[in-house]
Amino acid sequence: MPNSHRRKPPLGEATHTQILNMYGPGAMVDLPDHAVLIGGLDFWNDRGCEHIHEPRLLQLVRQATGSARIDLKTPPKEVDPLKNISGSLKALRFPEWSVVQKKIPDRIAFGIYYRARLLIHYNDSCINNWQKFVDADGEYPLVPVRFVMACPHGHLTDIRWRDFCFNQFGCKKYERLYLLEAGTGNDYTQIFVQSESGVTRRLSDALIPNTKALGRCQGHTPWLGRYSRDLEPCMTNQKPTYYRLLVRSATNAYFNEILSVISLPEAAGSLSKRVTEMKDELKVIEEESDIVTALKFNPRLKRSFADVDISELWSAIKVLRDGGFGNVAQPKDEELRLLTGPMDGVSSSKKDSLFEATPWEPTEPPLWFKKSIKRVLLVKRLREVKALVGFTRFTSRTSSLGGLPIESTKTNARAPLSNNLQWVPASENKGEGIFIEFDSEMINAWASTDAVSQRSTQFSKAFEGEWLKSRGLDSDQFPFPGAPYILLHSLSHLLITEMALECGYGASSIRERIYANPEIGYGILLLTSTSGSEGTLGGLLDAGKRIVSYLERAFERGQLCSNDPFCSEHDPNHDFDIRPTHGAACHGCELIAETSCEQRNEFLDRSLVSRTVSIHDKNDDPSFWSFINPDQS
Repeated sequence: MPNSHRRKPPLGEATHTQILNMYGPGAMVDLPDHAVLIGGLDFWNDRGCEHIHEPRLLQLVRQATGSARIDLKTPPKEVDPLKNISGSLKALRFPEWSVVQKKIPDRIAFGIYYRARLLIHYNDSCINNWQKFVDADGEYPLVPVRFVMACPHGHLTDIRWRDFCFNQFGCKKYERLYLLEAGTGNDYTQIFVQSESGVTRRLSDALIPNTKALGRCQGHTPWLGRYSRDLEPCMTNQKPTYYRLLVRSATNAYFNEILSVISLPEAAGSLSKRVTEMKDELKVIEEESDIVTALKFNPRLKRSFADVDISELWSAIKVLRDGGFGNVAQPKDEELRLLTGPMDGVSSSKKDSLFEATPWEPTEPPLWFKKSIKRVLLVKRLREVKALVGFTRFTSRTSSLGGLPIESTKTNARAPLSNNLQWVPASENKGEGIFIEFDSEMINAWASTDAVSQRSTQFSKAFEGEWLKSRGLDSDQFPFPGAPYILLHSLSHLLITEMALECGYGASSIRERIYANPEIGYGILLLTSTSGSEGTLGGLLDAGKRIVSYLERAFERGQLCSNDPFCSEHDPNHDFDIRPTHGAACHGCELIAETSCEQRNEFLDRSLVSRTVSIHDKNDDPSFWSFINPDQS
């Protein structure tokens, strides 16, 4: 094939899941020879992107974004010239400053010699096509500088290196700059920016909050256009926001905000689904009186809606276009009602069904199991739909425990994905799971014991005093989860670790949804799902048939950690170890991959699950295992 007809390979490729989790708008990505900033949705080619039908998630997205007219679409597909699909993620080169990979003599800073590299802006005359530095000695490669500045609201821009070096905002000096480093270059006190004349400043000066060394945030949003910025001043809790130093590749450089739901069973030919599928052809209908004409002259519309009342169809169209700002039910409450309700008429084995589950009972279960576990469901088929609604930097935003988005905080705001938001990237994953329903009376009786009440008080004090404050939330926006939630969450992590040893899935592939509503019930859903697949391999279902053994081993695992007794003695209110949502929990026992955890490894305490080495008196033991199995605890 002639070279002219060959497909030019992309600079990088990513799956739909990776796009939602890592490479959404505003994310910084290192490529082999340069660095880029993923552009906003305005720069994405959505030709060939598929609409995703999920009314519950669509309503949540509309509420979170404040946009009534919005769609859920899959991210762009791979380039396909035959289908006229040129979908790809557009990116901009960022940062604009680079360091030259040319060996030059060491330079002196504060009496000590440091290795030095030229610090160059892309529009310098010595730069050739962003990639090469050219001087009399030859051409030398450029490496993007790893330091930029940003604010918690997502705003991002290059460090004004001349302003910083000369400690003068709006600096007009154009001396050549150097970046000086010692050792591995990870110690900020040993990194300097220096001018040709010898003016030197430590990079660590930018880490001192009160100095405001990097200046006030100007609201730069380069992923929406190279020179784009917010029109309104950037404010935090009604005070001006100041830029902070950020390493491009740091884990706090990009926190995506994702909303997700488990699809509830829906009739294959439901009206809302048909309206979504025919959305493009229904655009000609602007008012109810247009429906009769549209059905008359469009055979496809007539076939789809001939049996539907005109007023009912018009209501469904209006909901699709403009709905989503009423009272939205907690998504997880609706899921819990499904999982704890009767399976007759809900679960379906049809190939196109969204949900299929079978109750399972162990033979001769032990007494503790009968007392505490009400039901086990083997979920053979489920559908999880996720949507990206925004992002932050430095600190993450979190949804409520029920799954609703939190509208505003005092510390950060959700960064926009587009100048004109018309759709958000979403993915639908199909898979399997295990649902464990706990006996509500047993959970409530355990939670009312003195030992649990005392432990819960420790958590609530730290939660209200430190956790809420650090996230700019109040107790109305995010109430204290309570001991039952922390128990189920901690037990879930122990179960995931145990199951991963045998079920065939890695621990990072198994995810959780915790349900703790005293009015409905308590439960743990462990699931695994993949995009672009009709399901998974059944390993989790098989593990569900051995749930008694896994639970016993999880309770046993919770008793001891490799970091005991330090781990088991941790106090959420510790003055020097600020982990206000952690009790007996660390990387040796409770913490798992954040992709598996619904709360980014927060609200964990294995002392509520099993008796730890720090408990010497049974009366002081808050563990659930001791409560349901007192003879063997």
